[in-house]
Amino acid sequence: MSGERVSASQRISVAHRAEQEILRYKDDHALWHKHIHGVDLDPMQVLKCIEMDMYPNTIDVSCRRTGKTAVKEMHALKHNACNPHQEVGIVAPRQQQAQTNLTYHVDAIRRSPILSGYLAHKSGRQQLSDTKYQLYNGSKGIAYGIMSQIDGDGLSYASLEEMDDMPAERLYSNFFPMLGSARRLGVAADVSFKPQIRITGVFKGADTLQGFIDSKAYHLLPIVNMYLGIELGILNESYCTQKRGEMPEGEFIRQYLCRNVAAQNHIWDKYIRLALSIGIQARLEPAGPMPGERYKKRGLVSFGYDHSGHGESMTASKSALVVSEQLGNFTAFIYVKTWPAGTDDNVVRRDLVGLWRYFNPDYAMGDAFGVGMLTSVNDDLYREGLTHIDRRTIGDGDSNASTWQQWAFAPIRFEGMTKHSMAAALRAAFHNRQAAIPPFDEDLEALEGDVEPNPHWNNEHRVSASDTADWRLFTRQLGNMKAVPNKSGAYSSYKQVDPKIGDDLFDAACAGVWALTTRGADHVPTIISGRTQSRAQLLGAGYGR
Repeated sequence: MSGERVSASQRISVAHRAEQEILRYKDDHALWHKHIHGVDLDPMQVLKCIEMDMYPNTIDVSCRRTGKTAVKEMHALKHNACNPHQEVGIVAPRQQQAQTNLTYHVDAIRRSPILSGYLAHKSGRQQLSDTKYQLYNGSKGIAYGIMSQIDGDGLSYASLEEMDDMPAERLYSNFFPMLGSARRLGVAADVSFKPQIRITGVFKGADTLQGFIDSKAYHLLPIVNMYLGIELGILNESYCTQKRGEMPEGEFIRQYLCRNVAAQNHIWDKYIRLALSIGIQARLEPAGPMPGERYKKRGLVSFGYDHSGHGESMTASKSALVVSEQLGNFTAFIYVKTWPAGTDDNVVRRDLVGLWRYFNPDYAMGDAFGVGMLTSVNDDLYREGLTHIDRRTIGDGDSNASTWQQWAFAPIRFEGMTKHSMAAALRAAFHNRQAAIPPFDEDLEALEGDVEPNPHWNNEHRVSASDTADWRLFTRQLGNMKAVPNKSGAYSSYKQVDPKIGDDLFDAACAGVWALTTRGADHVPTIISGRTQSRAQLLGAGYGR
């Protein structure tokens, strides 16, 4: 009966019987997974399992949604079940992502009476949770974030996810040393703890994953790209064809054709990935307005605003805001927001005032194309006491370029030499490794997929695709701009590589960084210099003496 109490002796008997079934097909991956938890591996997954048995360190850079993560975790689960006292450490940029991988193990255990009967018990409690599990033979699986503290743990199997998002130095200093131990307390001397490292991920333009491949210390598993996935029947051909038309060429080649083609536009993809890696190391979190709260500033905060209707195409031009914070020598982008094209200016105005009330920026610059709306914003800020600057007292209340720079929310023209200087300042922040972006979920297909969430996760683990849409657009737009020579040759102009992606958040980021760089472009009074000449000098008297 389901509600009947199971004694300790009965659990031992069930575990012994389960162990016999677990070891029955331990040398055949396809039969083992079918027999133990009812999963059919495709031919490529079986081949990958065989090669993982042959090579202790492997890398899989196959296309998304081809089951590379699933087969890696299934191999780790089988390794745990068939070998005693092993410890699988699942490592991802954030623990939430590692928990997603651990779900493969947990779901397999829950749907398998054999594995469920093989779970360990302590004080009568089953050793199964959202972050770890332990089997009767002493083997366990644990989920970690890249910044987790794991000193004292002894890993024998490292499962690494999204390698290009993780700082390599953190792996070498914190996680890889945990694989070196060849003994465990209370474990027989004949138990093997041969370390294994399994890496999966797609190329994202960073050097971390490519560096591991170039080291020749890791075996590259067979790659399943988009076309092979379609032939195997595991990818939807019409969906992949649609993505080919939507995505920039470099991104499509990296993610769907599995070739490491790093885009080197105005801001290189390599440095955008590095900024995300720095955000993970610094434990940055995206900010956002909360009712009744004010943002706790750690440095100078700036607003950068780009107005709708001023871009290469009307469909790609939205109103956009980027909030930046100066943290030491680093510029951290803490909040991004877009408004759909055609949004009423009054809606944007109220939102900007509300965001100012929360962030209380030190400097703010916005697109002069929306100077009418920014004029109302400045008036609202003064009327509500959010700034002491009354723009009506500057230059007799005139609204022109000579008075804008003294406003609280200063309009600035995104054109000519000014735009070149702004874009150069933004590029310098990234290429000098002094930019930081908070981590966020980038796997849109997984977020939008029809996957039932783990019911035992807390609310903060439930992430929707809409929560990160602006952040994903922000990182894509940063790498979507290229510099083209101006007709005069004195400075560069900037065009979009793919007009469908847009440039609004890029322009807003330029304004925000420029506001921090110039400290709001404080007004400098014009100085007129001259010299006095006598009448004789003007007539040329004494010339040549």
